Amino acid sequence: MKNLFELLIIALINLTAVGQELKIEKAALTDTAAVALDMQNLAIDYLQQSQTAGQEIEANDLYRIQILAGDYEASIKTIQSLRENSDLNQGHPSYMPYELFSKAKIEQLASAKGFNEAYQSVFKTYLANCNDEQAYTANIVFTTYDAVAQFTKNFETHYNTISDTSMNLDQARDLLKSYFLYDVYTLTEPIVNEEIKRDENKRYIIKEEVIISARDGAELTVITVRKRDVAPMPAILLFTIYADGSNVKHAMLAASKGYAGVVATSRGKRLSKDAIEPLKHEYKDVYTVIDWISQQAWNNAKVGMYGGSYDGFTQWASMKEKVHPALKTIVPMVSIAPGIDYPMENNVFFNFPYKWIPYVTNNKFLDHAANFDRDRWGNLEKTWFESGKAYHKMDSIDGTSSPVFQEWISHPTYDAFWQGMIPYKNEFAHINIPILSITGYYDDSQRGAMYYYSEHVKYNPNAAHYLLIGPYDHWGAQFASSTHLKGYQIDEVAHINIRHGLAYDWFDYILKGAEKPAMLQNKVNFQVMGSNTWMHKSSLTDMANDSLNFYLSPKKNKGYYTLVKKRPIGADDIQVEVDFNDRTIMNNTDYYPSSIIKDSLNLKDGLVFMSEPFQKETIINGSFKGELKVEINKKDFDFGVNLYELTAEGKYFHLSFYIGRASYAESNEHRKLLTPNTPTTITFDNTRLVSKKISKNSRIVIVVNGNKNADTQINYGTGKDVSNGSILDANAPLVIKVQEGSRVVLPVWEGE
Repeated sequence: MKNLFELLIIALINLTAVGQELKIEKAALTDTAAVALDMQNLAIDYLQQSQTAGQEIEANDLYRIQILAGDYEASIKTIQSLRENSDLNQGHPSYMPYELFSKAKIEQLASAKGFNEAYQSVFKTYLANCNDEQAYTANIVFTTYDAVAQFTKNFETHYNTISDTSMNLDQARDLLKSYFLYDVYTLTEPIVNEEIKRDENKRYIIKEEVIISARDGAELTVITVRKRDVAPMPAILLFTIYADGSNVKHAMLAASKGYAGVVATSRGKRLSKDAIEPLKHEYKDVYTVIDWISQQAWNNAKVGMYGGSYDGFTQWASMKEKVHPALKTIVPMVSIAPGIDYPMENNVFFNFPYKWIPYVTNNKFLDHAANFDRDRWGNLEKTWFESGKAYHKMDSIDGTSSPVFQEWISHPTYDAFWQGMIPYKNEFAHINIPILSITGYYDDSQRGAMYYYSEHVKYNPNAAHYLLIGPYDHWGAQFASSTHLKGYQIDEVAHINIRHGLAYDWFDYILKGAEKPAMLQNKVNFQVMGSNTWMHKSSLTDMANDSLNFYLSPKKNKGYYTLVKKRPIGADDIQVEVDFNDRTIMNNTDYYPSSIIKDSLNLKDGLVFMSEPFQKETIINGSFKGELKVEINKKDFDFGVNLYELTAEGKYFHLSFYIGRASYAESNEHRKLLTPNTPTTITFDNTRLVSKKISKNSRIVIVVNGNKNADTQINYGTGKDVSNGSILDANAPLVIKVQEGSRVVLPVWEGE
């Protein structure tokens, strides 16, 4: 009974504490000194009332409130207790920004220094004791990505939410935590930035200069960062069109890893006075920069390249004519392949590259305002789609001329224009350097990356070309993995730091004779989603040792058409219509996985086919392919095929997709129009590669659809250049009759 009485007393105290009010004067936000005093008094009051109530404060909150209350010695002890069970943060001890803040406050109180001078002294000493890699990441750990804008907004929102001058403990804690981040980084970030700059200039020789191409006189801007007083060393080159303040940091990353760092920008960017013409000159300009590097006294005639997206393309472009003798390896990540996957895929132009053009061509750096003007781009796509105007009118609707866009869409076939930018067919045969290609299952540019890999090993079967692919998107596969990817929590073994880790492990292996990265156990290395394992095979073909054939059947089950393993004989056609005149609805809107896991599908958008439940776990490994036996009432059409796993729990897991133009199904270099109302077979295999364990009792779902939406061109089926077609060409709705024998083939791995 006594114990029960004591518990009731403690509970009563806690309830009283929660109900207690803490007061502040609530000065105007513009009066920063008064606000700081209010927050200090509130923090002191919070600590006292929590102690009186016997309410323990979580350590992760405690050190923040201790700092605001002025108990700096106690805060350091709390931080150090937290650190015992935490990992390093970018190579720095966890919570170090806050420990240094407290140390500066202690030094300020013990001397005649102001805070700025005290913090400068403390941070300068800390930075001087960092190795090069730690120093490189100091700005990531000690500064914010947006000059404290988010922390400022968060605090002001909390502060303005308080309706009067009193609050309970929970409200006070949330307010103090928001103020803490705002206060610490507002005070320290300017000092940190200045000290990092001074430290970098002590560690490195940093130069920006213009070099002239002997080939055609073009100007190219080159930034170099290298350690002082060292012997000639290998250089790591990143060639990019993205000219901005991060360029020197990319070069510095290489320098921090023991290389000479070089970042070169496309002609017309930074200091170059040439015209900016994306994609067109990299095949000669990158080679020029490699040649220049090889002639510098600080280079030992060894150059490696890396980078993602456009910067992956530039690596392949440099080798179109020949491989420079100094280029020893490349690490292309999520590489776009002009004409293959950007700005069109399977000969269908996407709309998103249109807004990319002003982003990189409006000035010598980057037009961030244009790039992030979501209203402009959203309204443009909506206006174009609803108006039914021809695709080539996009820039006139936008109200600005875009010669680059017009030039691109004037080449709807994979012709000499696109072929001249990157290695083409036999030009892959002379590429004999080791290569590590990296992409992701949900990478926008996966088809570009896979094109380079497939063509290289096709024309050079003995190529030392390694591929790594996993559950990454366009950003994760060139920087670092995300714990949650579009709603999917990736397996623990899939976590990897690509840019700072794996890429440089590879460079150390090729350029310095270190061990090969352990995860590259074979030529093709891929993570099996849902299994928490990697698999390693000698080729793409070896990823699968069996296949599952699913025929598209008109027989329905629970509202779906069915996928069956035996070809239906004498089956009726399955019909879907796409009305190009109707701009109130779109078709094939879900081909791109904005969310990987969904609760439902739009059963009215296309033809939906479902398999029987799997009787055992099965691993899908590779790119699915298929044959559509169709009859249409027009000369051409664009279509999509989307692949899902439907789990026993009723979730739709987006596995892969295909989008393409029927008239280019046989070859992206030659258009072959369909004959209206005549059966034809369309084969496709250029789909997104994926690896995932399909659980027992899951089903496969296939969605087949015509393409009509605001994200891509609209093909009205007239047979003329699609960019010139408009709603005036819509006429009768497109009728797609899917006929007997249509099938999809899934590559699978059956355990040995």
